[in-house]
Amino acid sequence: MKEITILGFGDSLTFGYGVEESVTFLSRLKHTLPAHYKDFRWNVINSGINGDTTRDAKRRLMGDVLCFLPHIVLILFGSNDSSLCEEQYLTPYEFENNLLHIIETLNAVQLPHSPLESSPIPILITPPPVIDTDFFPFNTTDRVEKYSNIVKKIADEKNIICIDFFSVLNSMGQKNMVPYFQSDGVHLSPKGYELLYHSIYSTLQDLFQKKNLL
Repeated sequence: MKEITILGFGDSLTFGYGVEESVTFLSRLKHTLPAHYKDFRWNVINSGINGDTTRDAKRRLMGDVLCFLPHIVLILFGSNDSSLCEEQYLTPYEFENNLLHIIETLNAVQLPHSPLESSPIPILITPPPVIDTDFFPFNTTDRVEKYSNIVKKIADEKNIICIDFFSVLNSMGQKNMVPYFQSDGVHLSPKGYELLYHSIYSTLQDLFQKKNLL
């Protein structure tokens, strides 16, 4: 039986800050993929770290991603990069270059006997908006949107699959977004993770159909 490894690479939104592990999108994938695609053995890895930026991601790319030889890498960064908090803020220029470095490094990896592509398939996810409050004054939706647009730009230029989670939530308006976030207005609530999971799972289904894994 062939194995497919899916790895989530990101910050606290990938890790699952403030919620039970079973609520995270990676935990749900770990349970649903084997049930729906029984011809494969599924390995789902959470390489999300609270507070991470793309600069941190570059440093741990080898030890937290490449060493697992993942077939699919779900990449979700930008919430911390866009923050005006001094320890985290990265310029849009650095954010873009860091993401490009991550993608180019993944493209250079050769996977032996892969049922998908010969290199890991990156799937970019735009960082979600925030509920604009005084609780996290360093994070605002306007700031996150600039970094979300960079993610979409890279996806378009490099022909990479992109899940525009920012737009999914932002189109609801600030008031209607509230149930999808924890009280801090930044981290996803269980309802927010459910929405993100379904967005990811639908994208994976489309990918698997194109690769004749059904």
